[in-house]
Amino acid sequence: MRTLTPAEIALAPLPAEGGEAPMQSRVVQDGRPLQARVDGLVLEAAFECRGLYLLFTTDDVPQEDLLHITLFDGQWQPLDAATLGGAYTTGSFSLIGPEGERTVRFRFIGDTDWSAEVLPHPGFRVPFVSEPRGVTRALGFSRHFVVRGDPQPQGR
Repeated sequence: MRTLTPAEIALAPLPAEGGEAPMQSRVVQDGRPLQARVDGLVLEAAFECRGLYLLFTTDDVPQEDLLHITLFDGQWQPLDAATLGGAYTTGSFSLIGPEGERTVRFRFIGDTDWSAEVLPHPGFRVPFVSEPRGVTRALGFSRHFVVRGDPQPQGR
């Protein structure tokens, strides 16, 4: 897994609709805006893993930030996405770093170390059961990466 630099990958916030604050950004690769979009405004970390791109983005909302993890294929088509956090949870992203060829370790919510592992092939998942507390995904039965962590309840 190779860490991508801000010169290689960046974000350009998209204009909000209806006067709301923007919450999506366009991916910029080597200074060139792509059609690829991600939830979030701040690029916390980006990695290339076997021709795939794994991006970690946040919303830049103090005291109620969400972490979005998005996996793209080599043509910047989204393959999978997950979000960590929730209402009234406090999250601050801290990268621990790559671990092996397919895993990234980080800290965010729940006073715990988290990891995201890119799978060599899409894996089966059971909606609402397969994810740790605080992780949400779109409804579906497969995933291209696994998020692991054991968050502690806030206020402990």
